[in-house]
Amino acid sequence: MQRVINNNLGMIPLAGICSYEEACALGYDIDRNVNLLKRYIYAVSQLNQVFAAHIANVPEWEVKCAFSLHIWLEAEHSAALRKRVMEMREPPLHLDKVPDVRLEAFFQELIRAQSTLELVVGLYRVAKPELLRAVRKHLCETNSLVDHPTCRVLKMIAAEQEEMMAWGESAIQALIQTDEDEARSTEWQKHLESFLQEAGGISGESKRPEDAPQKTPRSDGSRYVMKLEPSRDDRFIDPYNAAAKIDEYYVDDSLLADERTYALIYKRLREMDVPEWMGPIIYQTEGKPWEYYQDLSRQLWDEARHAMLGEVGLYQDGVEFYKYPIEYRTSMALNCCFKPLEAHVILWYIEQGLMPRKTGKQLEWAIAKQSDNELAKTFQDYDWADEVLHAQIGRRWLVPEFESLEKLTQFGESLMERNWAEKAKLDSRSAQSQWWPQFLAEIRESKQRIRVTQQQKGAVTSDELVK
Repeated sequence: MQRVINNNLGMIPLAGICSYEEACALGYDIDRNVNLLKRYIYAVSQLNQVFAAHIANVPEWEVKCAFSLHIWLEAEHSAALRKRVMEMREPPLHLDKVPDVRLEAFFQELIRAQSTLELVVGLYRVAKPELLRAVRKHLCETNSLVDHPTCRVLKMIAAEQEEMMAWGESAIQALIQTDEDEARSTEWQKHLESFLQEAGGISGESKRPEDAPQKTPRSDGSRYVMKLEPSRDDRFIDPYNAAAKIDEYYVDDSLLADERTYALIYKRLREMDVPEWMGPIIYQTEGKPWEYYQDLSRQLWDEARHAMLGEVGLYQDGVEFYKYPIEYRTSMALNCCFKPLEAHVILWYIEQGLMPRKTGKQLEWAIAKQSDNELAKTFQDYDWADEVLHAQIGRRWLVPEFESLEKLTQFGESLMERNWAEKAKLDSRSAQSQWWPQFLAEIRESKQRIRVTQQQKGAVTSDELVK
């Protein structure tokens, strides 16, 4: 119905947000809106915790990579929703209060997934689709003009949840190898869906079953105890092998520029152990402001991204990223022998040690710049920027724990001695056979072969090939 014809000078009215008729819909009042947003906050915050609890122990590298991105996105979604609620209501907001014990029961089941397949099914076929359904319903029913700030946040969340779900579905398809896998995944999906249905979905507004069958929960009501030991799948060999002195090779100016740069690329690859020890820090540290989890989730994602840069750096020159040892002595030692706060201090201490110009990240960038590896130079440029942020994150959250930067630094120094000692204990789990010369010979040969192939295709000049 067109109630009146306004002269809008031929332009789309209401900033293009919606039509006049759509703007006349009542939509949600503030109370209903806020109550729904609080349930979404709880859901995405719990998803962040599920990722944190499992990122070390899932063995598949690709799953670790995706979880590292998704833990940060969930933290960002929670922060955006929290900000929106704060705009609509005065404190106290009770944003970390459990909104519904039945919804809590669902997430307590989800976090107790016993395999990677169960985990990704629960996350990407149950939790996220239901969250997306609730968000889309919210977008359809709220008044998109009066509630535009909420709609903007929800649209961002919906888009990124869809992207995460697309990755998750592809992972599920890859992980289901047998009929037994299919049966187990279906059974687990139904188990979780029954808990979610009992809660009325993420929104709490879906119809609840009247005569639901009795469920046997895995949760006993206590907080989930995560598996602390890092794990890698069968592609990865000799994970305690520290024979290659990567941190010495790249600073050795007697070595050729390409070897020093490959050492840097491998150092990036090795950074997967940082998400493996940051997940336990995030999950086991309770009662912090959400900004703490947001900051640490961002750092965790950056560190995983650095490992992926190493992965790409080897791909560029034709070597499989899992072919040679990627040791995880640090994450194993820190997860099993240090408290979360101690592990965080060690992380900060290492990051802070990378700030000096002559020995830190600027040096790494300069080393890469000396080689002909343009991609490595770009990688180091962004890695440098990330580490500056990470040092700031550490100071922001750790200095208040120790009263001063000086006391924090002293504590970090004392912890590093323990760290090296615990890592040294793990050396006996490997024969420590030297593999670096073989890696270096293979990647140099592969790089040359790739360049010859590119030259034959007209991709590079002969002058470039000589380099």
